[in-house]
This record gives sequence, C-alpha cells and structure tokens, in this order.
Amino acid sequence: MSDPRSRRVAVVADSLLATTLDELGREGFGIIQLPPAGLDRETTGAWLEQTAEHVAEFRRNDYDVVLVDDGLHSHGLNDALAALGVPPLPQYAIQPPSTSRLTPDT
Repeated sequence: MSDPRSRRVAVVADSLLATTLDELGREGFGIIQLPPAGLDRETTGAWLEQTAEHVAEFRRNDYDVVLVDDGLHSHGLNDALAALGVPPLPQYAIQPPSTSRLTPDT
C-alpha cells in the first residue's frame, strides 16, 4: 500500500486561510494555521512554538514545508524555528484568480 500523504505542508496566516484553503488543497498541501490577531502574547508564543516543533518534525521527515504569510507572525515564527535549528520557510506563491473568463471568445 502506498503512502497517500502528499508530504507537503503549508503554514498559513490566519488572515489568508479562507482565501487560500481551496488552492492549497488542490495542490495537495496539509495545513498548519498560524495564530489569529488579537491573542495574548503568551498564547501566541506557545502557538508559534508548537508550530515550529511540527515544522521541524516535518522537515526531519523530508516534507516540503512552505509559508503563506501576511507578515503578522513572521518574526516570532522565525525565532521559534531558529531555536530548533530550522531555517526560515520559503514563501508559497499565491496564484492570482483566473482572468480567462474576461478574455473575449475569438
């Protein structure tokens, strides 16, 4: 039996989750959500530490891990990753919506 997992994970900013979830799913990514804005510092820090631990484990197991980022927690996530010896994550390029329906038929 083959492994059904895509071995691809996206760490996604809360503010971008709704707009990128379908695209990431079609691309075969699992999702780790970053904390939403407005949480207290302690909760946010713990969330980022847990996220970094998951990312480190995925990286150790040869998963591709990317970041879909709005900049809110970039510094905190990078600090948490660095504490575990993990380099910053590469950015995922969000695809713009298709404009094909705007092209007239010829």
